[in-house]
Amino acid sequence: MRLFFIGWSGKDFGLTEVVRKLKQRHEIVYWSGDGKEFESLAHEFSGTIFHGHFDALHGIPARGVNVSLFPPPGVSLLTQLLGVESTVLTMMNKHFENKLVSERKHFYYHLVRYWNGVLTTLRPDAIIFPCAPHTVYDFVIYGLAKLLSIRTISFELTLIGARSLVMQDFSIGSVALRLAIAANARRRFELCDLPADIRQDYERQLDVSLSHTPPYMTEQFRRYAGLKKFFVKFNSVRANLMVHKDFTVLLKLLTHLPRRFMQNMKTEYASVESEPDFTENFIYAPLSYQPERTSSPQGGIFVDQLLMLEILSASVPPDWFIYVKEHPVQWLHRSSDFFSYRHRGYYREIAQLKNVRVVPLETDTYTLVERSAAVATITSTAGWEAILRSKPVIVFGYPGYQHAPGIIPVTDAPSCKQAVEKIISGFMPTGQQTINYLASFAAASFHGYCEPNVNGVGDIGASRNAENIVHALETELHR
Repeated sequence: MRLFFIGWSGKDFGLTEVVRKLKQRHEIVYWSGDGKEFESLAHEFSGTIFHGHFDALHGIPARGVNVSLFPPPGVSLLTQLLGVESTVLTMMNKHFENKLVSERKHFYYHLVRYWNGVLTTLRPDAIIFPCAPHTVYDFVIYGLAKLLSIRTISFELTLIGARSLVMQDFSIGSVALRLAIAANARRRFELCDLPADIRQDYERQLDVSLSHTPPYMTEQFRRYAGLKKFFVKFNSVRANLMVHKDFTVLLKLLTHLPRRFMQNMKTEYASVESEPDFTENFIYAPLSYQPERTSSPQGGIFVDQLLMLEILSASVPPDWFIYVKEHPVQWLHRSSDFFSYRHRGYYREIAQLKNVRVVPLETDTYTLVERSAAVATITSTAGWEAILRSKPVIVFGYPGYQHAPGIIPVTDAPSCKQAVEKIISGFMPTGQQTINYLASFAAASFHGYCEPNVNGVGDIGASRNAENIVHALETELHR
């Protein structure tokens, strides 16, 4: 098969070896990723077009690709991609926050021209992503591939026993998992039937004496502790100045101290927060960190979390409340400055919604889950934690656990109101349903990971990680 690998980097944990192994049976036509890793690979992949990730991100063509041969997109193509355009314009908040809307749109047209030309010229059989595409250019590729009927494959790291799922479409989820759930519909599994890693993870989650902070969260707090945060920021500034020639970050650095004494996200949040009353009937709605793939594209239109909260507010009875809490690392990465996803007045708008309360960041999330009637989220980890604790979850997006018991997907106010009524009437997942789901999950998942930010999860080693990913890919390619 003719394969594209997009955003595929990770020599240290086996991703380069994955491509090397697949090259024995398939043709590697195009590969975007870390330009430095490519320097030592050219002699091995003589027929492959290499494209550095940052060049691709900024719309710079790969070496040897003649863009002049590709026609600019017209009305028909752009109309068919309107959903992609809407998502991409918001997705640009991460890397192109300073571009005006008109600049973003024309840059998007530029990307459509290039990648439509590449795909229609090279015609791959499948395009492989390490996770749901979320860095602008890869989502353009993803949208075009769907339009051109080219198979897409991506991975979802679940953090359940350090396992991943394979998907062709993040909005549909894992086909293998859905098939396993259907096959096991009449079976009744016991805890002892689960693989040791999944059973231990499940039992640990239910042990109230243990900390349940996800490993990636612990790593984030460690990385940004004390002076480490300074060096992370310093390296980011240096990269923006030297590599990307983006001098707006220098201006932000020079004005950092004065801005600390002005109104910011932290001060606005503190001005509207109130202590939770656990005697009330409430739905817990934790905000997802932004910008990130878990909200764009996996949140769909609910990348606008204000819209999610407005729908929830319009759907609960007068004596029910929505408790909202900010993501614990939202201010850690970007400091407390207002920005596209947390504009000035953002938290005030939330607090002014009917029956909505903003609770202090220090409020324990597990207590909120335990004492709530349900959790509402686009994709957050809190949703999965609620399922494990037999709490129903109102889901606005497409999380990796979207097929778990207790999930109620909603798309608008009427469906959300029905979900709330269902919860009030006593709907909840049972422990038996969760164990059955985990048994199906065990059959559909594999030990491995494709994302550098979680390098070392499960300690399975680079060689085994590569072998497991190759096996998963071959299985999916021949499904």
